[in-house]
Amino acid sequence: MTQTSKGPALGNIHLIHDARELWLEKLFDRLNALEIGFVHWAVKSCHKPHIRNSLVFINHLGNGWLYLLIAIFLLATQGQASWRLLTTACIAVILAQGIYPVIKNRLGRSRPCDYDPALDLSVKVLDQYSCPSGHVMTATAVGIPLLIMLPQLMLIIIIGYLLIAWARISLGHHYPSDVILGAFLGASISAPVSMVII
Repeated sequence: MTQTSKGPALGNIHLIHDARELWLEKLFDRLNALEIGFVHWAVKSCHKPHIRNSLVFINHLGNGWLYLLIAIFLLATQGQASWRLLTTACIAVILAQGIYPVIKNRLGRSRPCDYDPALDLSVKVLDQYSCPSGHVMTATAVGIPLLIMLPQLMLIIIIGYLLIAWARISLGHHYPSDVILGAFLGASISAPVSMVII
């Protein structure tokens, strides 16, 4: 009797899972078709070598080097006062990076370059899927405590943040909605962590 009751239950779980997978697939098919034109425009608008090379450099900084440079700068200019900021940023990034792969693999959204192989890529992608943007998520997780504790650097922080987001789209790695979801994910983790620690 137990086995009989489990059979339909497992079947229902599989049906729900299949329906959710189909819904996600249809959603991303629509979003991809809607957003690919903007990605094409972004890639083409940055085709000049000096612009393209600058974006590639910014993209490489966003792989992690930027945050090392920020930490060195803060330690050199703020001394011990920087430890609370650095601790907040580190905790937020660790938490975000902990759930980010799960969400990314679960959503399984193909990258713009996979949707349209005609896109000219200057930088090899780091992983298979597109959504959310890990670069923007990390930049948000670090940017929020920076803005809270160093409001005098707001303009520099915002410009740097926008450049990272733009580089991800204009290099053909992400759709705009990937960037938006990455920002939302980073903020939803970093803001409460910042409220508790800072």
